[in-house]
Amino acid sequence: MLKKSYTIPCYENLPIEQQELIHKNSRIVDFEARECVFKQGSFAVNIYIIIKGYCKLTFQSGEKKRILYIPKHNDLIGKDYLLKGNYPYSMQTLTNTKFLIIPKAFFNRICSSNPEYNLKITQLFESKLIEEMKWMINLNFKNVEGAVAMFVLKYCNKDYQGIDLSRTEIADLIGYSRESIIHTLKNFVSENLLETKGKKIQIRDVKKIIEIIKYS
Repeated sequence: MLKKSYTIPCYENLPIEQQELIHKNSRIVDFEARECVFKQGSFAVNIYIIIKGYCKLTFQSGEKKRILYIPKHNDLIGKDYLLKGNYPYSMQTLTNTKFLIIPKAFFNRICSSNPEYNLKITQLFESKLIEEMKWMINLNFKNVEGAVAMFVLKYCNKDYQGIDLSRTEIADLIGYSRESIIHTLKNFVSENLLETKGKKIQIRDVKKIIEIIKYS
């Protein structure tokens, strides 16, 4: 049976025999920071569950690139491409990251043979997707100050320690130019809203950041 710290989402909905099958058919793999896990368009063979660390999911269309999501501990990557042939985005680690990797075809069989588990895992995935979509939709209505404020409120806290996104990556996430990000962060620092040191960003005035999001 899998160690408690390595359990997959909704693990309690699996009978013991399926838990043991997952244990036998999965593997734990360590990736270094900034390592490519898979590329958009390549043949999808695995489902990934993050045991420790952070990643970024990136979609590219022509010359344009957008960071879709930054998954973290206990997030499952792959429910959305379970029935597809190719990875719909790329995944790269942001920190040293430990994964539980399960073959996609095997995981699909588990879901097909256990409707209760499939429903639970689908509901969990959809709830996170809806939450992320709401954030992205709200982001699209913000000017650059509001978008940067939304980014720092969500990602510059203890839930995402050590991701240290570059200014270009912040731009890829919130949809504004790198130059606009740099200028806005400098303004926030001068107004004593933030403190920056290299890639690290720390909020100094949460109340004001929330006000900027509300009124931008």
